[in-house]
Amino acid sequence: MPPPPVQSPASRAEPASRAESASEAEAAGLAEAAQALERVTSWLRRAIRPAEWNAVALSTLDAVARTGPHRISYLVSHERITQPGMTGIVDRLAAAGLVRRQPDPADGRAALVAITPAGQDYLTSVRRQRASALAAHIGQLEPGQQRALAAAAAALQALAARPIDDGPSGPQPGRLR
Repeated sequence: MPPPPVQSPASRAEPASRAESASEAEAAGLAEAAQALERVTSWLRRAIRPAEWNAVALSTLDAVARTGPHRISYLVSHERITQPGMTGIVDRLAAAGLVRRQPDPADGRAALVAITPAGQDYLTSVRRQRASALAAHIGQLEPGQQRALAAAAAALQALAARPIDDGPSGPQPGRLR
């Protein structure tokens, strides 16, 4: 039997450097995807017909629709606006019949903001209109690009479902940027 070939230190390091290169390429690809998502966010704002309500009001309505009634203090933290700003939004949504205040069973002094059936209907309508407009734009892409977006749907859903955690150096809840 012939002796095994002698490997130089460089050839032994080659698999590790390939792994590092793959890791760097993956990181670069993720950075590119993050930049693309940031551009898509701006594009969506311009491409989709504006709703009657601003983005924070719609996001507030979405929060109480998806996760149930919340105190205003939670909504302030969730939407990252001031307490007076959120109170004004909730007041306008309530005046329009889209949300209602109800007693907090855990603390009778506090109130919870809950979506009404009219608010749910409105939100469903806005989501449907936006999805339809977005689907029309996606339909104008090349078939391969459409397939790539379809393949990314699960990852995008998972990303959207993740809680936002900026860590100690990022924006703090309730503070304006």
